[in-house]
Amino acid sequence: MAKISKITEKQITDMKTGEVVSSESSKTFYIPKEPSYIKFYIDDIGSIHGLSKAESDVLFALAKMISWDGIVSVSKTRFEKSIHPEVGVKYQTFKNITKKLVDKGIFVRAGRGELEANPYLFAKGEWIDVYKRRKTINLNIQYSKDGRKIFTTLKDDN
Repeated sequence: MAKISKITEKQITDMKTGEVVSSESSKTFYIPKEPSYIKFYIDDIGSIHGLSKAESDVLFALAKMISWDGIVSVSKTRFEKSIHPEVGVKYQTFKNITKKLVDKGIFVRAGRGELEANPYLFAKGEWIDVYKRRKTINLNIQYSKDGRKIFTTLKDDN
């Protein structure tokens, strides 16, 4: 595990009055080291999740736009500027595809016009940030004779 130290305060005492002007404390906590990984290709994610060519194309376009915080904009403006020229589907088709990607657990709705990439599938940035994102998403996989179902939900901060 990696050791992380965080300084939150510093104690300064007035030598004449003995009054504590400010204080410093150090908090140490641990995070697990980055897990072993392999390269995983978008086409493979599409095959595993049973995506059509159009769905895989949209997934690839969205994956290229994932920001450092794991968020990707799916607004109409973003669609018109970045996704439509690359994929060539209509906006309603795009909305239907993004719903399927959410239903399959590849993305989670993060707000109006935004999706969060499942951090168990996509990692961008420092491991500590990816780890924190993983702590905010529940990932459940159910296996049955009919196959596998993946459920992802955002954890409530309360």
